[in-house]
Amino acid sequence: MALSQSFYIENRKKLAEQLENNSLAILFSGREIAMTEDANYPFFANNNFYYLTGIREPEVVLVAIKDHHGDLSWQLFIEAADPLKEKWVGKKITCVEAKAVSGIDEVSYIKELPQAIGLKSSSQFLYFDFKSPQHQSFKTEDQELQKALKQCEIKDLHPILAAMRLIKTPEEICAITRANAITRQGIEEMKFLIKPGTYEYELAAFFEYFVKKKGSEGVAFETIVAAGKNATVLHYVSNRCPLKAGELVLLDLGARVEGYCGDISRTFAINGEMTTDQEKLYRIVDAVQQEMISAYRPGAVLKELQNLTKELFLEKCCRAGFAPENNDITEFYYHGIGHPLGLDTHDVRPAGDLILAPGMVMTVEPGLYLEKRGLGIRIEDDVVITDSGCEVL
Repeated sequence: MALSQSFYIENRKKLAEQLENNSLAILFSGREIAMTEDANYPFFANNNFYYLTGIREPEVVLVAIKDHHGDLSWQLFIEAADPLKEKWVGKKITCVEAKAVSGIDEVSYIKELPQAIGLKSSSQFLYFDFKSPQHQSFKTEDQELQKALKQCEIKDLHPILAAMRLIKTPEEICAITRANAITRQGIEEMKFLIKPGTYEYELAAFFEYFVKKKGSEGVAFETIVAAGKNATVLHYVSNRCPLKAGELVLLDLGARVEGYCGDISRTFAINGEMTTDQEKLYRIVDAVQQEMISAYRPGAVLKELQNLTKELFLEKCCRAGFAPENNDITEFYYHGIGHPLGLDTHDVRPAGDLILAPGMVMTVEPGLYLEKRGLGIRIEDDVVITDSGCEVL
């Protein structure tokens, strides 16, 4: 089930209800960044912009105008076609295509943006997304428009959109489920390549090939293939080392479908069989994950789940003879038990303590990292919070 035009229309409707009367809201898809003299980095659209429009092209602006009566209109501004440029990089989105994807009827060219917004310069409030990366932040060189916008009271869109994106619709959950299914298939196929002498980058390359072959948009984040002591670095992505007999390899990877991320971690013995200590530690991580999955339910506070994870790890490690120095479990476990998952791998969330509620999609990812033993173990799955607990995706 692909995301439908109605999904973006409903998201805009929910956002509109939370905007002040007599206000203007501006979101920007982003601009391309030069990598060399004649090439750009792959473009990635602002996720909040995509969430409201379904459009992923650069240099597109979304404007919401809510008058003093509370009536609201939406406008899109796109780049005009450049026939010469199209011979090199392909066609830009057209007005007809932008309308069809987003469901926004009023689509103009970006050169008309200053005049269109200038007509609404009497707006009292102006909303921007202040958490956007610099290349996704709206800027204008039009001095008259700058002067008009400076007269508004500035407000932040990000907290509103973060709260909206935290609770997933059935369409979003379906996309994440598909991303996870492809990720899981990729891991199953990769297992045949895990053996001494294989390089980390070979596994990463195979996974990236596999998920595209299965129809996904590619990987959700840089694939982590961490053998031996490399697994003690949480976001190890250089992937340059060979796999060695007697060690473990940690995989942290995900496919992306309709913009939504999968995020799964698995740990395997490189020569197919764990040592006694490796197996003991693996079983501890596995047992803690199963207990934490049972603890993920509506009303649970993420901070308290993290404290419970630490307690379980400390108890089980000490009992198995792996007591950390000064009984400080953060020597072995130094990240959170989970995070929201969605358009971002570490998806946006409102500030403050996160209290789980139905419709949230969360990771459950306990791990142990013993640098002195040269091993890291993490098991990660994604769950959707239900009315009575959670369901593993």
